[in-house]
Amino acid sequence: MAGENFAHAPLREASTGGVIVSVLLHLLLVLALIALARPFRFDAPVEEVVDLQLVPAPPAEPKPAIAETPLQPSAPRSEPRQETAPAPAAALQPVMQKATTMLSAGVLADPRSRQTREALPTLELGTRLEQICNLEAMAQVAKWDKTYRPDRVVAYALANTKMKSGVITATGAALRSEGNWYNLTFNCGISPETQQVQSFEFALGKPIPREEWAEHGLSPVH
Repeated sequence: MAGENFAHAPLREASTGGVIVSVLLHLLLVLALIALARPFRFDAPVEEVVDLQLVPAPPAEPKPAIAETPLQPSAPRSEPRQETAPAPAAALQPVMQKATTMLSAGVLADPRSRQTREALPTLELGTRLEQICNLEAMAQVAKWDKTYRPDRVVAYALANTKMKSGVITATGAALRSEGNWYNLTFNCGISPETQQVQSFEFALGKPIPREEWAEHGLSPVH
């Protein structure tokens, strides 16, 4: 009996040890499979998210633009007309610069203006007042922006002047500076009795194209 017990004891220990080893091997295999499977499960969704953010975004913007263009030609035809209509109105109503100090009297009193001062009395009254307003315009523009050096103004260049209630209005005047002509608009309040400017406002516009100078009698010099 004692011999039998000693003979079977190693077998039981061996079998028990084999089971433990087998279980441990299975656990290691399972853990290895889980560890190997994790990167694929996390990497795949990240790549899909990146693709969805980058690819759909560009086509989403052009598609509405392509869809809108064929639908708008008929209805919006009135919109361009409404947009172009205010443009001329804005050009005809420039922002006016109001003068706070009148300058033409000082210009005429300057010794360098002797010839102009002597020539004014020889002109008809309406022309004389208009010429004084032209002097005021040149002086005001030169004071307003030092980059301009006005040497001549033609009040009636593009449109006739009007006088009402002591105010000469020139909507189509032209001012010459450094050999270039510019559109000019001004309102000149002047007294026929004193022949002095009492109020003045102006707006200097864009350059007049050179090919239009001859049509309006605008000379490049003198």
